[in-house]
Amino acid sequence: MIEYIDKLTEAVDKGLVKGIDPSRGVLEEAIHYALSVKGKRLRPLLFLTLIDAYEKDPMEYIDIACAIECIHTYSLIHDDLPSMDNDDYRRGMPTVHKKYNDAIALLAGDTLLTYAFERISRSKADPRKIVNILGILTTGIGTEGMAGGQALDLEFKGDKEIIFEIHRKKTATLINACLLSAAEIIGMTDEKKERLTQAGIAIGIAFQMADDLLDIEGDEEEVGKKLKKDLGNHSPNSVLFYGKEFIKKEIDTYYKKTMSLLKELKIDFAPFLFLMEKMVYRSK
Repeated sequence: MIEYIDKLTEAVDKGLVKGIDPSRGVLEEAIHYALSVKGKRLRPLLFLTLIDAYEKDPMEYIDIACAIECIHTYSLIHDDLPSMDNDDYRRGMPTVHKKYNDAIALLAGDTLLTYAFERISRSKADPRKIVNILGILTTGIGTEGMAGGQALDLEFKGDKEIIFEIHRKKTATLINACLLSAAEIIGMTDEKKERLTQAGIAIGIAFQMADDLLDIEGDEEEVGKKLKKDLGNHSPNSVLFYGKEFIKKEIDTYYKKTMSLLKELKIDFAPFLFLMEKMVYRSK
């Protein structure tokens, strides 16, 4: 199974930088740099393995998988900027604004977002499905999704009641959009999509809670970025406001809910389920 996931990851890594030439100027150089930094490729892998779970060839949809990772990478570039989270390292490498400058980082992120939709438009998928996927992804990253969640994060004043709403918008909606994009390729019924959405949001919130936990007790060298920043930044880290034990129990609850919903959907493809587990139980 690990070999299978490694093969998909390699396909995504190769596809990401295809057609991007760092010799054509600093913008493409910065984009190439951001895409070349090794990551988990979680979101495209969820998309591809769910497609494979329904016995469709995931390699036919590698453009959409790469587009999903381009969207995620754009968000990381912007999140790392001094005006946002102000991080110097990402995945063990200097962030784009540290390696280049703030302006180039802004442009690189903007370009990656638009490039993602160019990649989707070139997909071999049915044109009607492409239009629907564009709608799914843009909803997942707009005011009701990632961007809206980031805004709530920046405005956070210590009201713990809003933390899980931030987690849902900022993190879970894009993860769910990856699953719904796969569901569009598969041709899943609306009723099944509703259950899949519940699973996607649940695992997405659990994933962010696990990330909150990692910030408190993780290893910086292993993670590849500065940790324990949330306390000093007064960030909406659920562990700081609810405590470790409560959040660990919540992670278990959300994970079990996800597994129950996937069982109802009869999704038992081992690589997909493996990714779901690794999202929330990082040390296993």
